Amino acid sequence: MATTILTVDDDVHLQEMLQLFLNAEGFLVHQAFNGEQCIRFLKDQQPDLILLDIQMPDIDGITLCREIRPLYNLPILFLTGNSQQEEMLNSLQAGGDDFITKPYNHIELVARIHSHLRWGKLLNQTKRSINKLSFPGLEIDLDRLTVIVNDHPVTLMAKELHLLLTLVQNPKRVYHPRQLYDLIWNDIAGYSSSLIKVHIHKLRKKIEANPLEPRYIQTVKGFGYKFEIRE
Repeated sequence: MATTILTVDDDVHLQEMLQLFLNAEGFLVHQAFNGEQCIRFLKDQQPDLILLDIQMPDIDGITLCREIRPLYNLPILFLTGNSQQEEMLNSLQAGGDDFITKPYNHIELVARIHSHLRWGKLLNQTKRSINKLSFPGLEIDLDRLTVIVNDHPVTLMAKELHLLLTLVQNPKRVYHPRQLYDLIWNDIAGYSSSLIKVHIHKLRKKIEANPLEPRYIQTVKGFGYKFEIRE
């Protein structure tokens, strides 16, 4: 079955070019030209990945991303003509997994898509010999890749889940942001320490009772992050 991608952009010409290019790469492309079409599509179908433009007239991509996250937990890759760091960070905080600036290199775009598809399929493909990891107040089912915090299930995006798995399976090991990026994003050109910081922040908000005083994911100032339970 072909991998499906939903492209969301009000620019008809760009949509046509994306469809031709992605079809040539073997992807099945669906198109939405505004937020309403995107939401309507997601209520019926779940593509493997979404390419989402930030600047659209009816609703901006960042706001739309927040609205569709309850309907969709696979990768969202933002396309933006703005290279400002603030907008890029806002896109990640809204629930995006990555961003690429226009005009983009088609080879880089395909590499990013394949990288995110690998982690987007993590929930269905990963099998472990150990079924569960249990810590005080935190349980991770490695077969189903589900996370329970204080007896309540939490929903993690693919990158958040992979970050957590990397840290918990190597407790007390300090990872530099660059190491985490290389392990999870698999994209040398796109590294940013701010990107790792944002994803750690998003993960802490979901699993920590007080993200400002984390119990599980500790910051080692000047070095990086580690998983160590603070009693």
